[in-house]
Amino acid sequence: MREKQKLLIATTNEGKYREITHFLGDLPFQLVNLSDLVHSIHPPEETEDTFEGNALIKARYYGEKTDFLTLADDGGLCLDALGGWPGVESARLGRTKEDRIAKIMAALKTKDRTAAFRVVLTCFDPNQKIHFSAAGELRGRILEQPVAKGDTMWGYNSIFYVEELGKTYGEMTIQEKNSVSHRGQALFKIKRYLQNQYGPKHVPVPVGLIVKDGKILISLRNDPHRPEFHKKWEFPGGVMEFGEEVQENLKREIKEETGYEIEVVKQLQYIKVKWRPEWNYQVYLIPFVCRITGGDGNWSDAEILDIKYADPETVLAFDLIGDNKQMFQTLLPELKQVLAEYHL
Repeated sequence: MREKQKLLIATTNEGKYREITHFLGDLPFQLVNLSDLVHSIHPPEETEDTFEGNALIKARYYGEKTDFLTLADDGGLCLDALGGWPGVESARLGRTKEDRIAKIMAALKTKDRTAAFRVVLTCFDPNQKIHFSAAGELRGRILEQPVAKGDTMWGYNSIFYVEELGKTYGEMTIQEKNSVSHRGQALFKIKRYLQNQYGPKHVPVPVGLIVKDGKILISLRNDPHRPEFHKKWEFPGGVMEFGEEVQENLKREIKEETGYEIEVVKQLQYIKVKWRPEWNYQVYLIPFVCRITGGDGNWSDAEILDIKYADPETVLAFDLIGDNKQMFQTLLPELKQVLAEYHL
């Protein structure tokens, strides 16, 4: 299999790196951290007065230093009552998080406490000399006292409260952050750009019809930035990587998504072809009947919210993603024959 293209995530913030890799982990890139580099690189000076400017400085700087496709960001806390302050100065407002919080509290003693986390992510390609930027914003308010629970490593996490979830930013899980956060919004746009710019245009997707005691495994998709897919049911499977064999891909994707190891019983004859104009590619759903041979069944919460087993006749009663529903309707007669033939 051809080596994956490297995508450098240019941050030293481990929490931020986890959020980004959790979101982009299913793309066909080898995600690289600054700490993974053989030689450490001294950070650039952030001389711009906008998030956009500083994100581009960092993405271009690290991209040219490493020759890797590079993703960098710049963002911060913006207080409505103070014209967006501290903005680009958010991380440099004090030497410690306690210093930064104290300055925010002092500034807001008698003022409106509404605020926003804002971020700009920039992807820079050092070979093509092109870049793409995406912005995101999360609205909230500043509490009068910090909350000690959750991730308080970055100073403002403990005082930025989000009404939608009823908790501070620091109390959110990675899944919650990626679904509502400013960074999650920007990452969705970046992900779409990377897929369009660097991904294949004809996309074969092996699909696993996993059978256990005569029932078919279906999974509830976790994809909050695409409402047409989010919280809808589908069959496990994923995009093939360059040079990857079909069944090799199917086993890998099912293991990553569901935690199960499988063997392929039979490939069905029907292939569903779907053009996706919003992503500029054509998908080929290739169905395989599979049985479980091992694994712990601990599914990936980055991709799946729940798993169920359903009788073949009742699968269509679930709210399936459109492509999966059309495919299953067509192949159901053949699937029944295979279940009977192999006593599944």
